[in-house]
Amino acid sequence: MSAWKFYLVTFGCKVNQYETQSLREAWLAQGGVECSAPAEADVVCVNSCAITSKGERDARNAVFRLRREAPSSRLILTGCAARLFADYKPRPGAIWAAPDLLVPQEEKSRLLHGPWADLDGEGITPPAGELEATPPAATVAAANPAQTEAQASQQAFPPFQISAFKRARPVLKVQDGCAHRCTYCIVPSTRGKPRSRPVDEIVSEARRLLQAGHAEIMVSGINLGQYGRGTDTGDFWNLLRTLDAALAPEFAGQARLRISSLEPGQLDQQGLDALLACRMLCPHLHISLQHGSQAVLKRMGRGHYTPTMLEHAVSALASHWPIMGLGADIIAGFPGETEDDMRQLLELIDRLPMSYAHVFPYSRRPGTAADRFDGQIPHSLKLERAARLREAVGCKQQAFLAEQLKLPRMLVAADNPQAFADSTGVPANVSADAPAAPTPESAGKNKKNSVKGVNEYYAACSIRLPTQGKRPVADAGLLPARPVAVTEKGLVVELIEQK
Repeated sequence: MSAWKFYLVTFGCKVNQYETQSLREAWLAQGGVECSAPAEADVVCVNSCAITSKGERDARNAVFRLRREAPSSRLILTGCAARLFADYKPRPGAIWAAPDLLVPQEEKSRLLHGPWADLDGEGITPPAGELEATPPAATVAAANPAQTEAQASQQAFPPFQISAFKRARPVLKVQDGCAHRCTYCIVPSTRGKPRSRPVDEIVSEARRLLQAGHAEIMVSGINLGQYGRGTDTGDFWNLLRTLDAALAPEFAGQARLRISSLEPGQLDQQGLDALLACRMLCPHLHISLQHGSQAVLKRMGRGHYTPTMLEHAVSALASHWPIMGLGADIIAGFPGETEDDMRQLLELIDRLPMSYAHVFPYSRRPGTAADRFDGQIPHSLKLERAARLREAVGCKQQAFLAEQLKLPRMLVAADNPQAFADSTGVPANVSADAPAAPTPESAGKNKKNSVKGVNEYYAACSIRLPTQGKRPVADAGLLPARPVAVTEKGLVVELIEQK
């Protein structure tokens, strides 16, 4: 087949980003050419998310929009929302568009062989009233659930792999699936049972990414706490120690590892010992906390840990990590949540050295236990409580950033290292008359004169590009910098000349 063009759209988690990159590399190897607009593509693939009802809705809207923008392209919908899309019933008379190929999450890896062959299974005919541009052919479903479950049980880990990443900080997928059925979550239904990647494959891929010049790797999975379950690979902490031991002799100080998300219950003594022992690990934790009230956690099906566990862990880490980034996922307005529950959550936020949080109003998901719970919170109250939480976290974040102004030095992983370009030290995209001094007001406006990145504490950094006099040249890797100002979005930093 002659060269063909494809266009990829990704929603959702870092694991989805990883799997999209794996498809990208596979399709490029098969003669595909990635293009920048869907209308130019022979194939358009949407990798969807269904963690919230909004995510599922975003997938449907994307199919509708892309069908209109690229009517002659082969449109594929895959990911966690794909099977939900097949079951979705639009309102009578609603304008509707359907993909040409519907590939549920458990079948996604079959796309590594190419986007052209239809998968086995019964076709799904789009409902009457579909968008006129939709091709008349039926959407093709993947193999039926009974077959795919048998296939999944025979395959220890989906065969995704990458050698590069579209972003500067790549994701390293080490685990898939989840067996813990939180009452609000459909991930076990969409991602299946826990599966763990072999350790040697993980180490080899991490080494490839570091040798390719990436300065930071995000170690990620659907539930890292279930890494190693049912296998002889060892648990996640054994994996982390193995990664560090294999990579630190060559890359420590030049590159680093970051953990995507942990639960408070994982931060036992074994976990703390592993965190303290790893030389390449960032002093940063992102915690799947969800709430600060034990009563709410129990209703969520997350009574296996307590907020106190997180407080104890943070206290234990303080002597080794006197400064650490601490983020959390939090759900506001879960069924039955009272003002006293909110008070407990806000007090927990106040006690913790929180540097940011992802706050989500509770989203009802059909097929989950919580969807049937009494005590559903009105939407307006969920939004109001989420806003209160974001305000509280925002105050903590600004205090955290202000404390970092006292640091003489930090290491920044740039989003676009190429911006530091030529050997004279003058980036190609900086004009001679660009302003020389950064201020909180100007930092966000002079985008051509700065490069975005993150420091080891996961604080967003705007790196002022040097413009006058003798300018330091930024090599690939972690960039030494000093903080000079705080903005609403993070830090303004300037490079320190490397010795």
